[in-house]
Amino acid sequence: MDLVDTLRNKIEALGEQDCVPGLRAVLLHIVTAFRHLSRGQELIDDTAFTDAIYRTNQAFEGSVKEAYRVLASKNPDRKKPHEIEQYLEEHSVFRPRVLSQLTNYRTNWRNPSAHDYQLDFDESEAFLAIISVSAFSCLLLDQITERVAFNAGQAEAKREEQGAVDQLESARERGLFDLIVQILLNFSAHSCLANNSAPTARETQILGGITGYISSAAGDLSVSTYDEAVQSGADLLISDHRSTVALEVTMASPLVHRKIESSVRYLLSVVRKSPGVEAGILVIWSSEPLVQTELNLPIAGERISVLAPERLRIPTDLLAPTRMTDIPEPLAMV
Repeated sequence: MDLVDTLRNKIEALGEQDCVPGLRAVLLHIVTAFRHLSRGQELIDDTAFTDAIYRTNQAFEGSVKEAYRVLASKNPDRKKPHEIEQYLEEHSVFRPRVLSQLTNYRTNWRNPSAHDYQLDFDESEAFLAIISVSAFSCLLLDQITERVAFNAGQAEAKREEQGAVDQLESARERGLFDLIVQILLNFSAHSCLANNSAPTARETQILGGITGYISSAAGDLSVSTYDEAVQSGADLLISDHRSTVALEVTMASPLVHRKIESSVRYLLSVVRKSPGVEAGILVIWSSEPLVQTELNLPIAGERISVLAPERLRIPTDLLAPTRMTDIPEPLAMV
């Protein structure tokens, strides 16, 4: 895996957000750190390894500042790094995996190099520092991307016409499952993400957009993310405090037809094993509007729907033994 390309792709997926110039500067610091590492290896220059860590420190602090800008919705320009870090920790802004990476880099690399001007680092330490800050930046970018998409989803729901609002109210009368299906269909039809055919659209953007859309279109529903509901294994759990629906999202790709049946079976196992989860929805996301296929299931009362582009043609008896190899033609990447 090329860490630089991974980071670059995650940044470019954010488009023209205010945080992007700062994140590009973070990427440049990481690229420069790699160059210092190469220089030290090629010229047998130990000072280059310390130079690499000074660059990763800049990348670390830049990442934290842009996270503060997006996740806390605050301007970091006049804030000291320790003030920003303290705020993000005290307000539980970071997810656990992101927080552990922050603590790891700060403890092992940033603090020692900042407080001991006589300290030198060797090749292995420089390499580990670059990998550590790159991993932190990658995880942080996922959380930033999801929050940006959440905000976009909220804004999209607020712009909806009255006809879409009436559709949701009609679906609400039929129950939570139908309400969520209608929300997802509306989101796919109207959201800016659905109309963006760029290949950089990612699952974190879709999940963030869906969550934001729900928070605005149906604010009485609660949405738990994977991190908060890890025991369920679902991407999202959506509840009206009486019943819960599990949601799984996968991206359309040329090979998505190979995983439809296994994804449905996995979602069905989540429904059966998770207390309070009464139904499941599998979303196969593309830039085309989605259509609903409700599956015929072997046990009465169980409900699983697949929302996918119409041309994918999901069979209603997908889980029947005779249909296990009767899968539609590959769906082109869109």
